Amino acid sequence: MEPNAHYSNKDYKRLGDRIRQNPQNVSDTDFRMLQELRLSYKEPLAVIFHAVEQAAHKVDANSICTYRVKRIESIVSKLLRFPEMQINRTEDIAGCRCIMTSTEDVYRLYDRLLRNKDKLPFELKGVIHDYIQQPKESGYRSIHLNAVLKDGDNRRVEIQLRSLEHHNWATLVEITDLLFKAKLKEDGRADNHELFDLHLLLSKDEGSLSKSDKYKIAETVIKYNYIEKLGEVFARNYLDVRSQWNKMHLQRYHFFLISTDSTGIPEFSGYLYFEEAEKAYFEKFLNNRGNRNIVLAHLKKTDFTKISIAYSNYFLTFNNTIIRILHHLSEAVVNAYKQNKVKQFSRYYQSFLDIIGFWMDTQLLEVDSFKHDKYINNYVLTKTEWRNSIRQGIDALNYITRQMHRRLSFSPLHIAPYYVMKQKQKHFRRRAWQ
Repeated sequence: MEPNAHYSNKDYKRLGDRIRQNPQNVSDTDFRMLQELRLSYKEPLAVIFHAVEQAAHKVDANSICTYRVKRIESIVSKLLRFPEMQINRTEDIAGCRCIMTSTEDVYRLYDRLLRNKDKLPFELKGVIHDYIQQPKESGYRSIHLNAVLKDGDNRRVEIQLRSLEHHNWATLVEITDLLFKAKLKEDGRADNHELFDLHLLLSKDEGSLSKSDKYKIAETVIKYNYIEKLGEVFARNYLDVRSQWNKMHLQRYHFFLISTDSTGIPEFSGYLYFEEAEKAYFEKFLNNRGNRNIVLAHLKKTDFTKISIAYSNYFLTFNNTIIRILHHLSEAVVNAYKQNKVKQFSRYYQSFLDIIGFWMDTQLLEVDSFKHDKYINNYVLTKTEWRNSIRQGIDALNYITRQMHRRLSFSPLHIAPYYVMKQKQKHFRRRAWQ
């Protein structure tokens, strides 16, 4: 069965050729043909997602499962990257993703799908890519499967299984591309070798990082003002987006249209049904030529925290990898201290204090917003969720700070960096009380 009965393989080949010849001036007619192709995946995607989601929740009750049809601009981009690819045979036009709490849960779900293949409404086709065992050159990790319905419909749906940590890393790469006007996801190291190497190091396990690796993370983070830049966007968006979510009661919807421009300011809306959501997506796409970073996502029984995790590269309200970066910076602080690298220690420690000061300010703003948000007063679950997120953020920062300072104890061997630390702490406290 072809994706659209009234279009032949030759029609799709000609469509691909037209787009490749003039990708900056694709006609509305050709865009509508792409949209019809996208819509044709509704049934296989819904059936496959339902089965995978059920399996995921049996393995991990806290898993986050979502599906989407590939964005039109992403389809166009892939056509340009792969000149021989025929558009209606692309394997990832439709896809579902399961974000599991741990890597162990990823493999438990993967094994469950293989064991129960006779009971599932779909079968796996093609090569299985285990990018966890063999990460991509960029550091990307996930398991990719391709599935088709057993009823003879040969439209493939991609299934991605990844851990929360691996998901946070992947979305952070896209956030970096957006906010630093980079193309790490497409061009890799050729676009910006410093930011590429930063993310490559962040993809590695803590135990595999050397002292020089942690210094390199610290130097890049400081040079690009990385955490502060992301933090400013996250803090600005968080309160506004959170307020909109509460005001619009978006947790009652199943489909979410999310868009973000180069400033990192998100817009979103909720829909109950696939057809109305896709109609809104396509209209926004056609009328938004200057900003096509738009996605239509599906999540059932979602809340603000879950959708923020699943689509942090669109919501831009938080990404937990920031906590890992701060931890690596604290490790660089400790290493420089113990090696008596006074200048390095001074820079790293000052950067750490600046970040902590910034996050303290944003947490105070969030606490104040929480107290005065009139839209959550009658929603106990929403209020509890928000309260817990504030507490978790504060606890994470406090933990990293305490752990670092425990290792910066006085010693005659470290008099110079110890003196620098005390002076900076004095200035920090004075500024905090102003």
